Amino acid sequence: MTTIPNSQDQLARERRSAILMGLLLLISLLIGWQVKTAVQNATRPIALNGFTAAIPNGWLLQEGTGDLLFVARNPQALDQLYRVSRESAGGGLEAMAINRNVARAQLDETYRVLDASPIVFNGQDGYKVSFARADFDSPGMPHIIEGIDYYFVFGDQIAILSLESKADTVADALPYFQKFVQSVSYQAGGE
Repeated sequence: MTTIPNSQDQLARERRSAILMGLLLLISLLIGWQVKTAVQNATRPIALNGFTAAIPNGWLLQEGTGDLLFVARNPQALDQLYRVSRESAGGGLEAMAINRNVARAQLDETYRVLDASPIVFNGQDGYKVSFARADFDSPGMPHIIEGIDYYFVFGDQIAILSLESKADTVADALPYFQKFVQSVSYQAGGE
């Protein structure tokens, strides 16, 4: 087999082409990443019973009854949801959290409180409860659901803002949930 010698001009053109292709690939990846980030961060405003919030775009919204105001659920991962409930402000945040956790443990024997403590979130005093439970109702193998309840006083109401997600995805969901929590506000008389 005979080799064909390449001229210096042809080698230089091939090198420039390879560099140009690498740059085009890098630019395409950066543009794709920016589009992905913009889509993931897109939200839509909702207003129910005096509470307003911004939920992720495309999430399913279900209005609640009684103390449950609404549930927003990720259609790509139905086990991931935000829940907003309210109670009359009486007895304090810690007492409210203890009573709700006792009631939940009575309804679900797998429910466990992992941590409970007072917090200051975005300049507002609150109470945080981290919990876990087993989910036997979903199709397939049972899995562990972890969640966080934030308790905040809004006027004459205590709002309970909750995140639930599979244990292996809760850390990824937490920054988006915290962005959601920052968006929640309450205006008395907004029934």
